Amino acid sequence: MHLHHLWRKGMPSPKSTTSGTGRHDSTTAGLSSVIGFLDATKDLVSFNVAKGVLSTLSSILTIVKNTLQNKDDFAELISRCHKIARSIKRATYGRTEGDIDPNFADALNELKSFVNQIEDIVKKKEQRKLRYRFMTASVDRESIANWKEQLDSFLQIWDHELIMRIDMKISNSELMSKADIEMESGDHGHEPPPGRPPMFFGRDDLVRDALESLNLQHIILVGPGGIGKSSIAKAILNEDSIVAKFQDRRFFVRFDNIDASQITFNTFIRRIADVLGVKSARLSAIRAYLAASNVLVVLDNAETFQDAVSGSNRIAEAIDELGALPSVRIILATRNRRVSTNLCCINIEVPAMDPSAARQTFTHIYRTDDSPAMIDKLLSALDFHPLSINLLAHIATENQWTLDQLTSAWGKQQTDLLEVGDGRFQSLSVTIELSLASSAIKQLGNDARHVMQVAAFLPQGINEKNLKNLFPTIPNICSIIDALCRLSLMYRKIEVYAMLSPIRIHISNTHQAHDTLPLDLTYVRNHYYAQLDDGGAWIATEDANVERLIAYDLSRATTQDMELVYKACSQFLCLLMEHKPHPTSLHAAILCKPESTSHFVDQGEFSHWKAWSIYYLGALAAQLCNYREAIDLLTTAKQLFALGQHHEMTAHCLEDVAIQHFSSGNLLPAEQTFQEVLNLRREYHILDPDDEARINMDLGEAVMAQGRLREALTLFTSAREYFDSTNDAIKVAWATGCQGETEWQSGNCAAARQHFETRLSVATRTNDNYGRVWSLAQVARAEARDGHYIEARKLLEEAFTLAPKSNDVDSNCRVLWYQAALASDQGHFDRAGDILKRAFGEMAIHGWQSAETIAMTNDCSARNALFAGDYEKARGLFLGVVNSSDEISDFELQTRSSRALGEIALLEGDITGARKWFTKTKSLCDDTGRHPDFLYSQNLYAQLREEHVGWKLYLEGRLPSA
Repeated sequence: MHLHHLWRKGMPSPKSTTSGTGRHDSTTAGLSSVIGFLDATKDLVSFNVAKGVLSTLSSILTIVKNTLQNKDDFAELISRCHKIARSIKRATYGRTEGDIDPNFADALNELKSFVNQIEDIVKKKEQRKLRYRFMTASVDRESIANWKEQLDSFLQIWDHELIMRIDMKISNSELMSKADIEMESGDHGHEPPPGRPPMFFGRDDLVRDALESLNLQHIILVGPGGIGKSSIAKAILNEDSIVAKFQDRRFFVRFDNIDASQITFNTFIRRIADVLGVKSARLSAIRAYLAASNVLVVLDNAETFQDAVSGSNRIAEAIDELGALPSVRIILATRNRRVSTNLCCINIEVPAMDPSAARQTFTHIYRTDDSPAMIDKLLSALDFHPLSINLLAHIATENQWTLDQLTSAWGKQQTDLLEVGDGRFQSLSVTIELSLASSAIKQLGNDARHVMQVAAFLPQGINEKNLKNLFPTIPNICSIIDALCRLSLMYRKIEVYAMLSPIRIHISNTHQAHDTLPLDLTYVRNHYYAQLDDGGAWIATEDANVERLIAYDLSRATTQDMELVYKACSQFLCLLMEHKPHPTSLHAAILCKPESTSHFVDQGEFSHWKAWSIYYLGALAAQLCNYREAIDLLTTAKQLFALGQHHEMTAHCLEDVAIQHFSSGNLLPAEQTFQEVLNLRREYHILDPDDEARINMDLGEAVMAQGRLREALTLFTSAREYFDSTNDAIKVAWATGCQGETEWQSGNCAAARQHFETRLSVATRTNDNYGRVWSLAQVARAEARDGHYIEARKLLEEAFTLAPKSNDVDSNCRVLWYQAALASDQGHFDRAGDILKRAFGEMAIHGWQSAETIAMTNDCSARNALFAGDYEKARGLFLGVVNSSDEISDFELQTRSSRALGEIALLEGDITGARKWFTKTKSLCDDTGRHPDFLYSQNLYAQLREEHVGWKLYLEGRLPSA
């Protein structure tokens, strides 16, 4: 893993994700989830036959996942396996064999025989696949269907005759505590579900229907804006039966404070991850969290992502994949009647309120006992639409109208709208317009409409402290905001004034594009663009507002203003990287030239700030571990800078591409690209000695990982001599550390330790916290090698106290991994497990948790289990790491994990399996350029013991025959 470029570049180690799409990837994800659940459940039950059934089912699904061609045909069988595991768990957890119902035990023995037969069949398929390399392996659909029917018969016996009599329940928290190290995500700081709505009249039947439907499948609440879908969903979340079943795993994910144009697949996943408290915003991490135990997720205002400009198909597939987990129930609340999902759902049409409930709602706000018939007639004209009723009641209260005055005003407004409209009656639109036409708003003039236009434009609302900056020409802005809130056209939430989604949509559609009062964002633009110049953490709470403004400006700015917008865009992306890194929707806005406009900068014309925008977009992608996207964007930025003859940035972009290749463990393109950087700088005559020494350091690290140690040492020594001549102490320390690594890899441990101690001395003298953390870990490694474990532990504890000050995620986590590895090496496996739990906690506290750090922490957990002799747990964890490393394109981690799986297979006597994994390991080495003897390179905390000889035997051609 490339470390030393971080202090120089200020960019985190980039990884990538290649999220799979389509049914095949969904099936593979389902297999991984259920295999993990089977393995975790097996650890919880003590009945040997039950353990055997679960182990065999896990073996079958693992073969299906890794070997068989027709994985998709097994989709229904996967769900049966999960149900069987849950039934076994409910029936046997906490019981001895003597406590098990005899009928259940007999059925379990029959099931064991049956699944053994299935295992024999799929193993034969696997063996033929391995024996004949180019042969495809599959099981015919008829056999699969027959197996499914047989498993259904077992489930029917258990569910209807036996399990109903068993009142033993497993604590979800106990399962979670046992599996938390194996999880890809952490349950830290998730959002609590919202409370029951304070006004909730006449909807009990809908809630009851929804509860009955949720017992069977997912539900979709469908209806127009303002009909009460969100309120019903919140009421469901707070029902006693739901609270008892799902406890604190009830989640309400809002999509009303973001515009559909800002939604991408990545922003969709990020929203869910934030609410769940999952720090890694990846589908695999969310899937792992949801698979652990029963979860209810509400996706509110789902039309926002259903109408997304890009990524809607991937979003639908992700919902299908999450909804396929047996532990998950989803509630979609949407205005769209055509839902693009394959979830097995029950549609619940949310109707208007009945007259009695509508009257209760109205009179709860507008206090009157007079003329119930007149109220009913008026509410009937509103179509008994809940939000319209709420708005009308507030209008009447604010204007102190009598019922007669209210009825008259309503009739007049309806007539006016019908005269200019299309003849269709929509109560919400009429009610909003009636609010705007009320005396409370009219006396405020056009200013109130302008404020509403701006509030509707900004998806995160208007921060209270920004009122005077956003509306400097409106002296009574606070009075206008108060009036809008009293009329329920806006609402206040923690110093922010915002709009309900239906109102915002109405204002946006009616008053921003077609009204005689045009949308004026001059002061909004001035305010936010000035703040971007100043920088600051404020972006964390207003990122969606700024992103919307920039995307709007990119689509409308004139040619002469475009550079100003691109400058703001690059500043915005830079601030996001520093304060709130997350995916944005600006990729298309920056790169794509809209067909309907002609003002975009021509492809052959250089745009300075556009190039910088794309560069920072690539840097952000790198920070978010989107490796391929980062490479593409940085390459595009390089081309633009080259077009503008900005030679320094052209070379800089290419160097960043090389760094990312190296960080992912892809050594061959890394070395090639570093060489290209040197050649390019020579061509441009911008290769000064400092640049050459620095790039040769990077090149040396790539060469060292390929096993060319003498060549690497020459490069490091030459660079150190140059840095010595310039008195650049920090770079001298860097080169010294790399010299030490090369000596260590060469077996010259005494010389290596001397280099490590020299670097520690320099880092301490120069107050280089990153260098101190790194050097302390390396010296501790040398102490441990000499058997000085107490001293090694002290050094690592000192390193950990410095870790937060180093501002580097990778090195901070690395200290904990070294501590765990040291404990494992000494045989203190429980202590190692506790350290790794601490690692997850620290990652959450300091914001270090990413797909990479989670995968590598799980890699350490797998190593600990392997050293402890728990091969099943180690295999399951390493398999998870293989999947994760494939997703984030970490070739080095994938290579190490494949080698470990080969060693486990050999220890268990599975020669065929060992050969399969070692073959994959060798293939990865060949593809990436990594030397087979240097799998651990700078990750020696992950190194296996000398007794794990399978890899060496394989390389020497001495692996036993199967």
